[in-house]
Amino acid sequence: MNILENKRVVLLSAVFALGFAGLTYLGYERSTQFSKTQAELDKIGVKFQDYNEAQLPPTAANRKAIVAASKDVDKISADMQAEMDKYAAYCFGDGKVLSSVDFMNQVRAAIAEVQNEANAKGCTISAPAMDLGMASFKNTAAKEAEVPYRSFQLKAVRRVAETIINCGAPTLDKIYCAELPEEALDARKGKNAAYFPLSFQVAFNAKRGADTDGQTDEKLSVLPRVMNALTTDKDFFLIVTGVSVQSDASLPARDAYQEPAAPVAQGDNLGEGEEAKPATPAERVIAVRKTGAADETVRVHLNVQVLYFNPTKGK
Repeated sequence: MNILENKRVVLLSAVFALGFAGLTYLGYERSTQFSKTQAELDKIGVKFQDYNEAQLPPTAANRKAIVAASKDVDKISADMQAEMDKYAAYCFGDGKVLSSVDFMNQVRAAIAEVQNEANAKGCTISAPAMDLGMASFKNTAAKEAEVPYRSFQLKAVRRVAETIINCGAPTLDKIYCAELPEEALDARKGKNAAYFPLSFQVAFNAKRGADTDGQTDEKLSVLPRVMNALTTDKDFFLIVTGVSVQSDASLPARDAYQEPAAPVAQGDNLGEGEEAKPATPAERVIAVRKTGAADETVRVHLNVQVLYFNPTKGK
């Protein structure tokens, strides 16, 4: 591989690393900073294009620049790996092996504790969310081979449910835990990747909220606060893969059409020395907002994944 090809590999790696960092640290820092985030990512995209199309001769100066870029990539990679190691360490836990009965008791305790927290915060938990998506394991023992993954999934679901409650949602509507992925079947034997996602869904109600630009986290409406908390969680590597926000209110019917008022016709000026008055302009029609009010209640549905780190990989 010649120096030009080396240059492209190193610098493209740097761009991708910066892109990942941009999404992780800028993308969800504040919901109102989307334009800033987009500008940063656009800048990264331009760099990517420049690096991809550049034809740098193998001079000493270019070699020095490539070495410097390589060091930057190594540092970014090391920082990212350190972050991943923190999530993995929490995922591994204390190393104790849970039995099916232990997990059943864990499910029951989590359900009761989340309900108590909701009562304290004035949040109503609807029937489809009461069992934290674990109704199948509340009274029936899970398979021993599934317990490590289901236990970690339960902890992540509980964290998300408590986040929604503590952020001020009046209602937690639904929680659904997806089936375990194929990667979980042989993960304990070390046959799979170092980590893989476990999926679940949550739905809750919240006020739409007013414009939050420039406000502190405490003054944000419920949804931005929930998103900020989930994407900056220090224990679980949570990934929000889908968001749906739908108003609970029916959109009002369209107003009946009214023609603008016609200009008032003016007669001949019979006054002495007076100029004729101009015709009255047509009446303006002012638009009236029908939806999107700050006090409007919306239903939020989130698709979420949490990364499970395989203890037999990279520990």
